[in-house]
Amino acid sequence: MKTDSDTIRLFLDQTRNCAMQMMANGSYILKELPSLRMPDALRKKLETLCNELIGTKHDLLHEIFEVDDLMAATPDSSSIRQRIERMNQWIHASNMQFKDAVEAVREVTRTGDADGLLSLLLTESGINILNAVPQMPTMGTDDDSDDQEEADDETDDWEKNDEDSYDPNCYAFHYEDSYPIDQLIDSIRSLMVRDDAELETAAKLKVFLFAMDRLPLVTPGVRMSLGLRLDQGGESDWIEIRIEDGEFTLGRGTWIDGDAETESVFEVTPDYRDGDAFVATQFAESFAECARDVCREVVIEDFSDTTFTGWDLAPDKKRWSALPCSF
Repeated sequence: MKTDSDTIRLFLDQTRNCAMQMMANGSYILKELPSLRMPDALRKKLETLCNELIGTKHDLLHEIFEVDDLMAATPDSSSIRQRIERMNQWIHASNMQFKDAVEAVREVTRTGDADGLLSLLLTESGINILNAVPQMPTMGTDDDSDDQEEADDETDDWEKNDEDSYDPNCYAFHYEDSYPIDQLIDSIRSLMVRDDAELETAAKLKVFLFAMDRLPLVTPGVRMSLGLRLDQGGESDWIEIRIEDGEFTLGRGTWIDGDAETESVFEVTPDYRDGDAFVATQFAESFAECARDVCREVVIEDFSDTTFTGWDLAPDKKRWSALPCSF
């Protein structure tokens, strides 16, 4: 059974896009590396990775041109299948090399030996490349059913492992979420020294900050929201962090002409995550800007059933490195 030409050309188009993503993101990482702190060995590893990505782009484009020529001259040539499999192997090898680099970055950022932004940089680029990975066309061999059965088994294993990772005492954050969370923690600390902070507000902020510092762990009994609100001419807008036992939410809202509109941009529970680190980082940057605006009122509400007494609950920052990564 032959693979139709449209399927092959779709694969070639997707591979061309993937190759361009490899070059673009490899070049982007290379440009950003000099401004980021990291061990020399890791810097060299990342520079090698980027050069490999750029080199793979050139190799992929060469193979694409070769397959184009074969499709025009001898569309039934077995070389077409061989070249497609070769391209797929190159892409897979690059992704494995990228994954290895991400894990190395996770380790050094966990120990504080590299800037947290480095992890976000690699994750962003890795997702760009992964989203562009082409779907391998079915080449019509007798082993297709066996391959599909193996793929189904791998999917079942992945789902089983995902279920086994559930922990009711830990939010289902991803590793890269630690960067915006740290930004939010810094902003909350800045609010505690504002001159307009009342004693009651300061006491609530202390509990809220304690729960934030324990992330990604759940802090039992804490059901609070922290907002920064600006009132002007009967209208309001606010930006808010909400912690309610097993739910963590980042959101915004407005009050205009008596109508309230709210939006959650990031939400996570122990078994659910909606959003990504880039949206959360944009939120954290907006929150920091609002925290510097003295015209914004600090609005912290406590919905907890009882007064918080869990000060002996220990944080576990190493837990971040054990969480899944989007790449």
